[in-house]
Amino acid sequence: MTLNSSRLIVGQGLVSLLQGVQNGTVPLYGYVKLGSIFDPTPYTAWAEVTLMLAKSKPAGSGGNLVGWRIEDDPIWCITSGWDYEQDSTAAMINMLTAMDILVPILHSHYQIPNPNSPSQAIAAIYSLVEWDQNERARPVRFPNGKVYLLWDIFIGTRLQYNVSLINP
Repeated sequence: MTLNSSRLIVGQGLVSLLQGVQNGTVPLYGYVKLGSIFDPTPYTAWAEVTLMLAKSKPAGSGGNLVGWRIEDDPIWCITSGWDYEQDSTAAMINMLTAMDILVPILHSHYQIPNPNSPSQAIAAIYSLVEWDQNERARPVRFPNGKVYLLWDIFIGTRLQYNVSLINP
């Protein structure tokens, strides 16, 4: 039995969404990655998308479909970063600008673009909300020795999909 990863496509879809965000005519982020960025040296503004926690459960039968519906609630952390040592004021301005642009976008999109076909949404997602966790910002020293200003926002996604029942 082969299953496609719903969580993987959601993570890739969030990356695709962030890559398309503009600050005027300039991309908000120079680099967006699924997973952590350990050396952001070449980037002035970057974001990483990581799975923070998740919970799935049966959501009843699939109706007239054979199988069961699964409700999956992965929580994602989007971490944005800017060089804090070079110019802490510019880093703070860039972070506040990113907040002003990204937060409304995340609140107005319950659909995430399918990374395999960006003009289509990921069909299984029915909710995208800021998770009940405060955003946080802080300077952090990275392994490359530089200090970056980081901003974390936590995004809850809710999706449902069907799985086929099989005999052992």
